[in-house]
Amino acid sequence: MAILELLEQLAADEGVKAVALVGEDGFVIESVRKEGAADLDFVGGAATSAMASSRALADHLKQGEVEEVMVEFDEGPMLLEPITAAGITYSLVLMLASPQNLGRVRFQLKKIRPRLKEALA
Repeated sequence: MAILELLEQLAADEGVKAVALVGEDGFVIESVRKEGAADLDFVGGAATSAMASSRALADHLKQGEVEEVMVEFDEGPMLLEPITAAGITYSLVLMLASPQNLGRVRFQLKKIRPRLKEALA
C-alpha cells in the first residue's frame, strides 16, 4: 500500500485534523490535511528538531528509545512518532482535534505503523 493511502487512513479518523510524514532532513514527504487544518509543510523542520531533541534527552537520561512526543495546544495536541525503516528515521506528525481522541488515534497508529514501515522499506 502506498504511503499516501496509509496517511489518508489515519486522516479518515474524525479526531485527526492533519497528518504528515517528514524525512530526516525536515522536508515533508507526504501529507493529508482536512479543511481548516494547519499546513504541516511548514512544521516539518520544527518536528524534526523536536524529535532530535527528544532523542538526545532520552539518550542522556538512558531511558531507551523515544516512542512518541506530544505537544498540547489550545486547539488540540500534536503527536510526533518516529518511524525507522531502511536505516532512516522519519517523523510522523499528527494534529488532533482534542486530547479526547488520543486513545483512538494511538490504536489506529499501532495498526498502520507496520504497514507504513513496510511501504518505506
